[in-house]
Amino acid sequence: MRLTTLLFLALSLSPLLPFPAYATADETLFAEEENSGYTEIDEEEDDDDDELPLNVIEERYENGRMAFLFGQYEVAYKAWLPLAETGYAKAQASIAWMYHTGNGVKKDMQTAAEWYRKAADQGHEIAQNNLGVFYEDGLAGSANAKKAAIWYQMAADQGYAYAQYNLGMLYAEGRGVAKDIEQAKYWLRIASRQKVEQATTALGKLNVEMPVRKAEKPAPRIAHAPHHSSPVSKGIAWVRKQNPKHFTIQLARSKDLPWILRLAASGSVDQPLIHFQSTNEKGVEWHHLIYGSFPTRKAAEAAIEKLPTPMQKWTPWVRPFSGIQEQLAQ
Repeated sequence: MRLTTLLFLALSLSPLLPFPAYATADETLFAEEENSGYTEIDEEEDDDDDELPLNVIEERYENGRMAFLFGQYEVAYKAWLPLAETGYAKAQASIAWMYHTGNGVKKDMQTAAEWYRKAADQGHEIAQNNLGVFYEDGLAGSANAKKAAIWYQMAADQGYAYAQYNLGMLYAEGRGVAKDIEQAKYWLRIASRQKVEQATTALGKLNVEMPVRKAEKPAPRIAHAPHHSSPVSKGIAWVRKQNPKHFTIQLARSKDLPWILRLAASGSVDQPLIHFQSTNEKGVEWHHLIYGSFPTRKAAEAAIEKLPTPMQKWTPWVRPFSGIQEQLAQ
């Protein structure tokens, strides 16, 4: 299978995990809860999106991305679809990812391929890579390695690492292109320098003249349309399931949900980011962002040191789950 980059989270992190090498948004997708704060995406405006200035289009796209990151898929779809229909490539790639994964819409690979194609035709490298994976694996029709190679090449030429890996593997195996070990090494080496681990492994095998057996080949990477970032779960149910003797890291507390969302999207982390709401004795609603589950306080404290710099800025602190669970029970 090929490498696809998850366009979620992501979330390229742009104002946007591994499958066959697809590209999880731009750099990139993650239980729902009501009152998320995403209810005002210009529902009553009647201006034409195709006449909107670019900064307004980008702001609307970003609103959708933030909703997507918090699992508000229907809101994200509503924000992105008008932009996609008027030709905004980022929104087209994101809509494609939703149909591809079934987040917020019924999974439909044919519709996903159509939206990927629209974005790919505009030079969106993640959409180009993911469309290549669709052709290579026959996800929306007959497999066609030659067409896959064409789309991988386009994305690889733009510097997209997962497409470089996918293209290198086609050259290594002689599928869709003439077998060329030197070309395979060339593309795998570039992808390896961009920290695609599968490329490093495959390159090592080629360098010692060991065949890359198909059974050992990782799936292509698909990128998440919105961004390469960590998705956020709406997490009261998740919190209640945790061992009350374990610990988590409270990254922040705020009355400003968009700010919490921006903080959540400010860096990639290894464990779940969880958002939940609470109301104090005066009836004031607070939004909390916590990170991970750790068996000891010491382990949680050590994890703080490894957090992305933007998340360390607000002096995160360790909390036992027992305290949070008691708070939510009130």
